[in-house]
Amino acid sequence: MPSTPIYAPRGNTLHAATGDVPDATFDIVAFSGTVLGDKSEERQVVLLWARAMATKGDVGGSIAEFCRRTRWSRATFDRRRINACERIAVAKNAT
Repeated sequence: MPSTPIYAPRGNTLHAATGDVPDATFDIVAFSGTVLGDKSEERQVVLLWARAMATKGDVGGSIAEFCRRTRWSRATFDRRRINACERIAVAKNAT
């Protein structure tokens, strides 16, 4: 659901903000912290990307702004995001 804004009213429960998407009981945001480390750069990249996709960059800034601040190319950002997402997927599929 990359284009669906979500919120978490309590741990381990996600609800779609639009109401027309089924709710999920798996907290992928918390799981990303378990797999990547709560304060890791990898997790920051994944969460920034997810927020930017959900809000079109209106909340917390855009990916381009992040890349300018960190002096990363967009290719570096995307490579790190993809690697982090693959790690999350591997860990989820192992459970």
